[in-house]
Amino acid sequence: MARIVQLLDGIATAQFEIDKPEFLIGRAPESDIYIDDASVSTDHCIIETDTPDDAPAEYYIRDLGSTNGTYVNIDRVERQRLVHEDVVRVGLKSFKFIDEHSAEYVKTAKIKKSWIPGVYYTK
Repeated sequence: MARIVQLLDGIATAQFEIDKPEFLIGRAPESDIYIDDASVSTDHCIIETDTPDDAPAEYYIRDLGSTNGTYVNIDRVERQRLVHEDVVRVGLKSFKFIDEHSAEYVKTAKIKKSWIPGVYYTK
């Protein structure tokens, strides 16, 4: 299953599971992700889940004619397939798309202490 994580200065502040076929983002209180910001349209964009036969789900983001547009990474999009770690911008808010099925996890870096007091590094 996929989720979208709200970012504030690059730090995750909230996460939302994409657990239904259409996941609405906007300023309307009934939105799945409600954003109380005048730069966000009432029905701003939607994440659509496509589940092909015997294949992992695919996720698409579609702008719903918003005033300020929907951005994936740095590009304004009308409809685009989301891939693991795409950054979505809606108004002034940023979100990271996480898809566990396509994630390739990097090995955790080991912290080492240098000969200089208080200085640590990774290899």
